[in-house]
Amino acid sequence: MKKEITKTAFVYLEQDNKILLLQESGRFIRGRWSFPGGHLEPGESFVEGATREALEESGYQIKTLEEIYHNIIPRIEYSGNPAEGLIEMVIFRGEIIGGQMQIDNEALDLKWFDKASALALPHRFKFLKEFIQNN
Repeated sequence: MKKEITKTAFVYLEQDNKILLLQESGRFIRGRWSFPGGHLEPGESFVEGATREALEESGYQIKTLEEIYHNIIPRIEYSGNPAEGLIEMVIFRGEIIGGQMQIDNEALDLKWFDKASALALPHRFKFLKEFIQNN
């Protein structure tokens, strides 16, 4: 039986040597930090989804600059949910081109962190610490 693959897109935003991170409110990931992003809508490309999710979750209009991560991971690594399934995840480096920071009503918090502070946080994804160190 073929496993269902859900497509997701996230945006890595860096400004003034700080990284924008969102604190999650989801059942299995509550309190953990990640980049703005989420599930693609039907028919959306990864770029379109990343752009929409960044606006919804951060208030910023962004331009995607380059794809910096692309992988397929088990759902449990994505959301902590033990349900079957796979997640195709793409992360783009983005640039803010408009808007202003505004927290999404589904998030607990949204903040800019220097790298040292960002590395000390509890992360939504296991690979985020290494990702932040190397970008």
